[in-house]
Amino acid sequence: MKTQNQKALRMYVRTREDYQASRKRIDNRLGRKADGSHQKVQDSHIFSGEDIENFTDLAKQAKDQEKSIEKMLKKVLERFPIYTSWLKDVKGIGEVGAGWLIGEFDIFVATTVSKMWQYSGFNPGLVRGKKRIAKAKYKAEMGEIISEMDNIKSGGKDYIIQSNEMIRGDRPTEGFVLPYNKNLRTHLIGVMAPNFVKQQTNYALEFYYPYKTRLENEESIVINTGKERKGDGKAWKDVSKGHRNNAALRYMMKMFLKDLYVAWRDIEGLPVRPSYAEEYLGKKHIA
Repeated sequence: MKTQNQKALRMYVRTREDYQASRKRIDNRLGRKADGSHQKVQDSHIFSGEDIENFTDLAKQAKDQEKSIEKMLKKVLERFPIYTSWLKDVKGIGEVGAGWLIGEFDIFVATTVSKMWQYSGFNPGLVRGKKRIAKAKYKAEMGEIISEMDNIKSGGKDYIIQSNEMIRGDRPTEGFVLPYNKNLRTHLIGVMAPNFVKQQTNYALEFYYPYKTRLENEESIVINTGKERKGDGKAWKDVSKGHRNNAALRYMMKMFLKDLYVAWRDIEGLPVRPSYAEEYLGKKHIA
């Protein structure tokens, strides 16, 4: 179970995200790019000078709030040994990234790194799917009840159940609860991974580039279970560069999470186990 400090950290990070999203929406409506330069806008986006000044002030206030929260994050992170003893020194991981990692993962629940991969949406294998069912419609044969929650629309209660149906662990499946933390995955792949590559970190040099090069010459076929996707049936060397790049980014982040798992569990005095593939299938991850 997550500690009070983790819950507080998670709230700081999510609140910062809210202010950042608000600022970006205002900038987009004003026709400003991320670097502050102007982009072409439609006539409907042209405002009076007074309104532009007001909107600009609102965007600045949101930006100031982002910076203020980032300062708070630095202080809160000092409460966590995994940050002060390990994450703080990992190149490419800033305060916000550390906040995402510590605030979202529960290292006491993550008894194996495979569970961290699953929670992050990095498990392409099949997992038992979870469903959200109205309490009034629930039947025992549907599956085991995991939790109960309010349904804002109906005013009633819903159950989250563990079904016996298998779904992909890294994709949304219609009719099922998303099997991973979408926001965490977005930050890992959309922000942290590109940052590793941009800063030429050890993870990029040891895992991203070698894996990407391997895929560029890989004759094995891309096979996806479930819904067919673009690139299925082709050799890895023949799929798009973007497809190979994304695969290399995912691999790099899995290796980073593996190190995080070992360091964090060790710091907390918890036993460290190999991944499922290593422990039960005898597989080793080789870049």
